[in-house]
Amino acid sequence: MLKGVKSQSHLERDFNNANASLWVLVGLVGAGKTTFAQKLWSISPPKTIRASLDEIIQMVSFYDYEPKMSGFYIGVERSSIIDGLINGYKVIVDRTNITRKVRARFISLAMELKKISKEYLNLYDKTDEDIFMERCEVNLIESILLEESHKNVDICSSFLKLIRSWKAKKRKLELFPQELSFIKEKLKELTEIEVISIYFDIPAEVCIKRRLSDPRNILRDKVEKVNWKAVIKRMQRHFEEPDINEGFDRIYRIDHTGKVVGKIL
Repeated sequence: MLKGVKSQSHLERDFNNANASLWVLVGLVGAGKTTFAQKLWSISPPKTIRASLDEIIQMVSFYDYEPKMSGFYIGVERSSIIDGLINGYKVIVDRTNITRKVRARFISLAMELKKISKEYLNLYDKTDEDIFMERCEVNLIESILLEESHKNVDICSSFLKLIRSWKAKKRKLELFPQELSFIKEKLKELTEIEVISIYFDIPAEVCIKRRLSDPRNILRDKVEKVNWKAVIKRMQRHFEEPDINEGFDRIYRIDHTGKVVGKIL
C-alpha cells in the first residue's frame, strides 16, 4: 500500500496486477507526480519502468535545457517507453502531459504496438513458428528501410530486437521440446496493452506553493532563475483534463491530499 494513503488500495491492486501497460501521469508542475510515480514503482520494482523527461534532461544537461538537444531528450524518453512496453513492463510516463496533443504521442505508441502485435499474432496462427520468425524479421527490416515518415522506425527496431531474442531463446528451448511455446503468449500479452491516465486534480495555488518550497530550486536557480508562479499559471490556461475518449482504458483522479477520488472506465 502507498505509504500514508490507505484509500488507494484499488489503484495499487490494479497497478500490481497489470501486465504490459502505459501509465500516463497528467498534472501541473508541483502536483506531486514524481513522488507518486516513485511510490507506484515501489509496488512492483522488477516489472516497472519510469520514463521521466525531466530526469533525462538532467542526466544530459543538468538543469540547463538545451533547445538544440530537444530531439535527443524526447528520443531517449520514447525509446525507453517502447522498449519497456515490448518487454512487458508497466511504464510510467512522468511528465506534465497537460494537453491532448502531447498525450496522443504516447497513446499512439501503445496503439501501434498493439496493432503490430495483432498482425503478428494472426500470422503466427497461420504458419510454422520458425517460418513465422523469419517472416517477421524480413518484414521488420523492410519496414525500417522503407518507412517513409520514419515515425515508427524505433518501434520496428525494438520489435526486431524482440524477434531476434526469441530466435535465440527458441534454439535453447529445442533441447526441451516438452515446453510450450512462449511466443504466442507474449504476442497475446502485447495485444492487450492497457493505457491508463492518473490525473492530478490539484489547484494551481497548491502546485505553486509546493514548487516554491522544493529544495531542488537551489540547484535549478544556479542554472536559471524561474518564475514558477508565472509558469504554472500559464500551464493552467492550456490545461486539458484527460478524457476516456482519447484512448485511455481508465482514468484515476487524485486530489491534493493524494487520495484517489474517482475512477473512469
